[in-house]
Amino acid sequence: MKSVVWKWFLNFEKEEEWLNTMSAKGFALIDYFFCRYLFQDSAPGEYIYRIELLEHPPTHPESQQYLNFMSENGSECISSWIRWVYFRKRSESGPFDIYSDIDSRIAHYRRVGTLLLCIAVAEFCIGSSLLGVIINDTLFRTPSVIYPANLIVLCVLWGLGAVLLLTWNAMRKKTKKLKQEKRVWE
Repeated sequence: MKSVVWKWFLNFEKEEEWLNTMSAKGFALIDYFFCRYLFQDSAPGEYIYRIELLEHPPTHPESQQYLNFMSENGSECISSWIRWVYFRKRSESGPFDIYSDIDSRIAHYRRVGTLLLCIAVAEFCIGSSLLGVIINDTLFRTPSVIYPANLIVLCVLWGLGAVLLLTWNAMRKKTKKLKQEKRVWE
């Protein structure tokens, strides 16, 4: 039986953890599209899931080469959305880790952090331009009917931007910690 779950994550590690928890309960992810997870019944714990943000879109030759490499090593790319890819591997074949070394893990955290920072900056810029509209309406005109809606949208944009900045900071700290760990091993 198939079931759909709508859920939103900012942290890919928490999303990965949730997918593996769902797998342990007997739900195998078979498709993903922006907050929509499609599951199918399976044996509990049959799959281990990993998520990765690729450097290029999945259709790019470098990404295709990487996806083929992952497939040859027993993992399956079950879905992709923009540059995010969802992998799974049968748990009976042992542990499943995408990264072979600290450098590749650092590179992944940097990609994710850069994406989060870019979106956060865009949220603040859009919010700031909306603030300009609100101030202009307040000072030079009678506020229109959409004035309250503009205030709500401004709060949502800046709130989301703040949450994205906090998530970016967490990625930055993890990158810093991995760099320190790398120095210890060198």
